[in-house]
Amino acid sequence: MRAARAGALALLLSTTAAAAAPARWHFVFGKTWEISILFERKVGEGDATRLLVSAPAGRFVLLSAQNASGRDSTESIRRLPDGETLTRRLILSSFEDIPACSSVRAPDACVIFTGSGGSVASGLGAFAGTQAAPLREKVAALVSPGMRDALFALAPILPAVAEFGSYGNDFLALVWPDRFAKPMDLRKGERKPGCAFEAEFGYPCSDEEKAREAKRFVGPAR
Repeated sequence: MRAARAGALALLLSTTAAAAAPARWHFVFGKTWEISILFERKVGEGDATRLLVSAPAGRFVLLSAQNASGRDSTESIRRLPDGETLTRRLILSSFEDIPACSSVRAPDACVIFTGSGGSVASGLGAFAGTQAAPLREKVAALVSPGMRDALFALAPILPAVAEFGSYGNDFLALVWPDRFAKPMDLRKGERKPGCAFEAEFGYPCSDEEKAREAKRFVGPAR
């Protein structure tokens, strides 16, 4: 997860730009799917990334947040239009005060899955141990069959964009390794205007953002 996040930042932005203000991009991949990316870094708080995805699998809002230490991160996948969401929080250390992690002992990490069917918490190492199969079944049961099928349909495009890396090995592949344990295979999308796309998801651009987008893709008025 950390390597994927670092690769995404190196690919998409400079450290100076990331620290100065939120940054956004919109990419189209052929005629089948497109993605809008919003990245924000707050000094002393950490990083946050929002991905808006439209694909044959449907429409999704993916949110990722990592605290300033880099050792506590949360990723969520929300399906539209019904809003069903699967969330995974991964805490690498200092989780002693989190009740759900009370059974986990360092140096293992604590992972908490939350879905429409409740929550399941475990040590990260348990997903590779003798109890991995029943644990995966418990986590898989947190989502509806429709949400599960939508996630499976989304799987083929996840290796294509670096920002999707946070949703692979340390998230969906823990539960469904046969579907999601795939190496990254980055593809180059075509950068396009994204404000109209984002508005369809309920995230309209500000007037300032619209002006910047118009200047970038149309050019200054003459």
